[in-house]
Amino acid sequence: MYYDVIIAGGSIAGLLCAREVANRGHSVLVLEEDYEIGTPEHCGGLVSISALEELGIVPHRKSLAHYIETAEIFSPLGKRFSIESKKQKVVEINRRELDKQIALQAKKSGAEIRVKTSFKEIIVDGINTSDGKINCKIIVDARGVSSLINKDRTGILSSAQYEVYADWIKKGKVEVYFDQKKYPGFFAWVIPSSDGIGKVGVAGKGINASETIQEFLFRKGNSSTIRKIFAPIWIKGPIKKFVSKNVFYQFHLVQKYQ
Repeated sequence: MYYDVIIAGGSIAGLLCAREVANRGHSVLVLEEDYEIGTPEHCGGLVSISALEELGIVPHRKSLAHYIETAEIFSPLGKRFSIESKKQKVVEINRRELDKQIALQAKKSGAEIRVKTSFKEIIVDGINTSDGKINCKIIVDARGVSSLINKDRTGILSSAQYEVYADWIKKGKVEVYFDQKKYPGFFAWVIPSSDGIGKVGVAGKGINASETIQEFLFRKGNSSTIRKIFAPIWIKGPIKKFVSKNVFYQFHLVQKYQ
């Protein structure tokens, strides 16, 4: 089978790329190594409605969790201030559902999507995958930070994000904690999905993400963790060289979780 373009990575960057390329009449195949589009969910889920609209996305009811009204910012000494966000129309979205929504857009545009299929290596006239050789003209690497780790580790931070049940999580209020001793180069966060349910995360250079997030949760008080995700965060922005022969490197350049 031959395709004009093969896209490795079925997250939001790869799916949007597939939609746009297919809309222009090219044959497109998206390869996602996980068993489901939208899984695992490596995202805090905060985004503005205007940003989604610019991407041609109107979130379905399943994708749109709720609007964020305030963000409370904490200093290392415990001082705090609040930022009102109603005018910015910031929402917390369900990335599992949003990614599936964009996947459907890509499919309707003519793209083909395969899950549980891994990109292995580039070869003459195509790529090797876990399902064998596939021929193509252009390759788009949209696997995210995982494809950068061996090229430049200086822009990568360790991080963890847990889905948590806790009474101190309040619907509509994001919390951000800055402390360069505990979270060097980044911060800790609480992003609500509803009252008592949300995503809690930490990131920082050289930290033990597991120990750091456990310490953060201990300080916050009683909670139950229902899901754990550990993933690197890329903080150096767009890569300078994103085209190499017939390979294009594309990334979701919003922070990994935020």
